[in-house]
Amino acid sequence: MILRKEYSFESAHFIYNHPGKCRNLHGHSYKLFVLVEGEPNPESGMIIDFDDLSKVVTEQVLSKLDHHFLNDIIPLSTAENIALWVWGQLKPGLPLLCQIEVYETADNCVIYRG
Repeated sequence: MILRKEYSFESAHFIYNHPGKCRNLHGHSYKLFVLVEGEPNPESGMIIDFDDLSKVVTEQVLSKLDHHFLNDIIPLSTAENIALWVWGQLKPGLPLLCQIEVYETADNCVIYRG
């Protein structure tokens, strides 16, 4: 069974080696989907409590990216590299993590499965 939860954050960045307009400073309203896979615990009936999931995501990702300049954290801050960074932040605290989806815009997304 897979559990999926949506988060959002606002960040600015530029892609220093991009040949087009993305080389200029700009911002995005990112969407992040975090998916964990496992069997529900027989006692709780849950794979993971949504509040526990949100605590890890907020502490490890949102607090570091929301309203921050991404290039200070991820120098080549493409959607692909953001996904890799997010995975690295989340996996130690979420062993059941199976996939993340990073939406830079409503129709541009990177899916990473580790």
